[in-house]
Amino acid sequence: MDVHKKNKSQGFTLVELMVTIAILAILSSIAYPSFENSLLNSRQTSQFNTLLAALQHARSEASSRNTQVTICGSSDQLTCNDPDWSDGFIIFDNVRVLQVFEDLSGNTINGGIINRGFIQFDNQGMANNKVFTICDSRGLANARAIDINGSGQARTGTAVACP
Repeated sequence: MDVHKKNKSQGFTLVELMVTIAILAILSSIAYPSFENSLLNSRQTSQFNTLLAALQHARSEASSRNTQVTICGSSDQLTCNDPDWSDGFIIFDNVRVLQVFEDLSGNTINGGIINRGFIQFDNQGMANNKVFTICDSRGLANARAIDINGSGQARTGTAVACP
C-alpha cells in the first residue's frame, strides 16, 4: 500500500456546478411561461365553475323554496353593495343569506353583472337573459363566459367583452 497516494475526490468541480446551474436556468426560463399559463387557466376554470355552480344553486333554491332568490356582488358578505362580483358575492332569499362566496382573485367579471349588479330568479327559477364573462390579465382571447337564458338555465357561452 502506498501511503502517499491521495484518494480522488468524488464531488463536483466548480465548473461542473456552474454549467449545471446555467442549464437549469435556461430550461426554467423556457418552461416558466407555459407553467404560468397553466396556473392562469386552472384559476380561471376553478372560478368559472364556482360562478356557474352558484348561479345553478340560486336557481334551484328559488324553485325549491318557491320564492325569489337573488345573487349579487357583495364585499361584506351581508348585503348587495358591490356591482363587481370579483370582490365576492352572496345568494339570498327575502329572509336570509343562503350562501357566501369569496373574491375571485386575479379575475374580473364583465357583462350582465355590471349592468345591474345582481340577478334574480323567480319562484319558478326563471331570470332575464344575461351573459357573464370572466376575464384575467390575458384579455378576451382567454376569457370564459356563462350565458343565462330566459328560463334561468346557466351554461357555458361565448365571451363577448373584457374590461
